[in-house]
Amino acid sequence: MPSFPHEFLVDLFRGRGELAPALLDACAGIAYRHDRVEQTSIDLSQVVSTEYRADAVVELHEHGRDRPVAAIIVEVQLNTDRDKRHAWPVYVAALRAKLHCPVVLLVLTPEPDVAIWARKPISLGHPGFSLVPVVIELADVPRVTEPSDAQQLPELAILSTMAHPELEVATAAISAIPGLPEDQAKLYWDVIMAALPHRLRAIMEARMKGYVYQSDFARKYYFQGHEEGLVKGHEAGLVKGREEGRERGLAEGQRRAVLALLAAKLDALTEDDRAVIDAVQDESTLTELIGTVARAGSPAEVRAALAAAVTSLR
Repeated sequence: MPSFPHEFLVDLFRGRGELAPALLDACAGIAYRHDRVEQTSIDLSQVVSTEYRADAVVELHEHGRDRPVAAIIVEVQLNTDRDKRHAWPVYVAALRAKLHCPVVLLVLTPEPDVAIWARKPISLGHPGFSLVPVVIELADVPRVTEPSDAQQLPELAILSTMAHPELEVATAAISAIPGLPEDQAKLYWDVIMAALPHRLRAIMEARMKGYVYQSDFARKYYFQGHEEGLVKGHEAGLVKGREEGRERGLAEGQRRAVLALLAAKLDALTEDDRAVIDAVQDESTLTELIGTVARAGSPAEVRAALAAAVTSLR
């Protein structure tokens, strides 16, 4: 079964043609002059029995010209695949013969080891004839932190959140969602929230007064992964589960103690205050926070302790 990361990343490129040339420009320094983009067939088969299908194919067009000025073949690669090193040269040659224009193979991967593998030249055996894919790691995707930039190309902002799961990046991506079709907006919300680590997701959920996965696509894969995790956890041993349960229970008790102290020391607790405490997982940090809040002589000192806790989460 295709994984959610692969299917979603492929869907990003198929849904927004401008994403591929934007990535080539930002990450590889390859820029083509064009006025519009067109999604084209992913079927790159020739008159042979084997089917060759890329993840996405984008044509770049310039005003006043019938033929495309360039084309980009996009492959999302989560693992190494020896067969791809035989298929990729066919993709490039077949599309070049069809469109009569330069063709670039863009390989996107979140895995450094896969990137090293994919960057190796593919020799076809003919002297001087080899293909070197343009490989972009997810970590190479630029940080999109300005809402205005995110709104120009929401898909790049979503990809940026997956690459850099930070509050500033996620906030910019969220600003680009209003106005998108409902199903697309729900999916993008889900991907942003799923990309964030637990402590940051808790803060974001508190800002939004709670959050549940909305899209059928993301929910399917999220709960599938959740159930698989539960099965693996059970197989790992009930004893370990009981030990972890005791640790979680202790941490929860410490969190309740911190919240009780905060309620006594402050006029009111905000949702962000609660989110910060919920996000703290380290027992020693919670223990230290209990002592600091208990010794605090003023609301300002309490706020300073909370600020220090936020800093420890980064």
